[in-house]
Amino acid sequence: MNPLRFTRRNLLRGGLAATAAYPLLEADKVKGQTASPTRLIVVTTPNGTRNALYWPDASLNLPMITAPLEPYKQKLNFLKGVRLNDQLQNGSLGGMLGSEHARGTGGMLTGRPLNAGTEFVSFGNTTSGWGSGESIDQYLVDRLAPPTTFTSFQMGVHVRDTQVRARIAYRGDSEPIPPREDPNDVFSALFSGATTGTPGSSDPASQAALTRLWAQRQSVFDLTNAETNRLMGIVGAADQQKLQAFQDSMRDVETRLVQMPSMDGSTTGGPTPNTTCMAPSFVDPDLTVDNLYAQAGQIQMDLAAAALQCDQTRILTFQWSYSESEHLFQFLNNIQGNHHAISHDFSSSGVNYDAYNAIQTWYASQFAYFLGKLDAIDEGDGTLLDHSLVLWATEIGESTQHDLTMMPYILAGSAGGKLQTGRLIDFSDNRQDNNQMLVSIANIMGAEDLTSFGDPSGKTGPLPELM
Repeated sequence: MNPLRFTRRNLLRGGLAATAAYPLLEADKVKGQTASPTRLIVVTTPNGTRNALYWPDASLNLPMITAPLEPYKQKLNFLKGVRLNDQLQNGSLGGMLGSEHARGTGGMLTGRPLNAGTEFVSFGNTTSGWGSGESIDQYLVDRLAPPTTFTSFQMGVHVRDTQVRARIAYRGDSEPIPPREDPNDVFSALFSGATTGTPGSSDPASQAALTRLWAQRQSVFDLTNAETNRLMGIVGAADQQKLQAFQDSMRDVETRLVQMPSMDGSTTGGPTPNTTCMAPSFVDPDLTVDNLYAQAGQIQMDLAAAALQCDQTRILTFQWSYSESEHLFQFLNNIQGNHHAISHDFSSSGVNYDAYNAIQTWYASQFAYFLGKLDAIDEGDGTLLDHSLVLWATEIGESTQHDLTMMPYILAGSAGGKLQTGRLIDFSDNRQDNNQMLVSIANIMGAEDLTSFGDPSGKTGPLPELM
């Protein structure tokens, strides 16, 4: 029997991460896989943007906020001039349909307004219920039925909030899907199948569960490395390089999950990566500590890339914080004040103006890091990024205006060659609706016959010029 002939689904069933390297190899195509799958990834960051510092010109000269995307701009489409539909535009501050932040979040992937209600109070004391319909990612789950361990996967970094402003994925009307925020939980779900206890709990049963999780996690890494080493003795030089890159990536994740930095830069809990895990104490990344935002986010991005690379999922959402986020950024040039307050400072210069620009540029650098992870994974005739469609979005446009008429939307990747990239597509003179962007996403992902999605107040058909 050929040692590489297995189905990918069987290899990954049960969290067998030791076999996760198989999809990387060109030596023998995984049975039943004749082409690289197309992935949909949605990345969201909070509190809008500054148009003058976000949008490139027609030659793709990038201003301050999007400058970190320079290495990948030829793999991007900037969608300028996309608005939220009429029903999402309605409900100004003081109304009953949620703030612009909440509506931009709940309508981003649904194209539908929020339900009326008093469950949630957002900025300006506006109230609302949950979103009123299915999001495009879940529509594609039902329509495409991806043959992966997770038909979709929701991740977040310091999302914390449990209200409408913190949910972008919906199974249906008033059925939000919460993101997974804890890297330990994400790792367990994706690569070990373990059930965790409560982080930091002193309950003996919980501690026993966490001890088992650590042992299972170490076992997963050990199996992965052993299987990778075996494969490296079978395949050629090109595949050996890919396997070494995969092994290095997993080792990096292991190191940071076992030894999570604390606020003072020291490490606590757990052995060094090359020793056997002997019931170490549970390392809680402390998702309440703002100074650990960058570290937690980078681990989550690395895990997201691994989940896509190993075909654990093909539809993934990734949220940074929540809309109206009041996250603190003292770790970034010792910025004072919370993000939401800074974002609505109307000054055209000064401390808060510079602080907001620095925060939004930092978020762009995080998106660039994630694109770099995807683009470094060779896959068939391109990279994982080339075979993906990645939407980067925020819930409002111009931050000081709570604008919903020019949404900051960027698409990365060509979805396996279905899209021409390296473009600014400017609808400023004839605004298009985000419903059309959602239709375009569905068409690109394989639902070619879809012509409308979301609220009927939105325009139908795909975005002109995109496909």
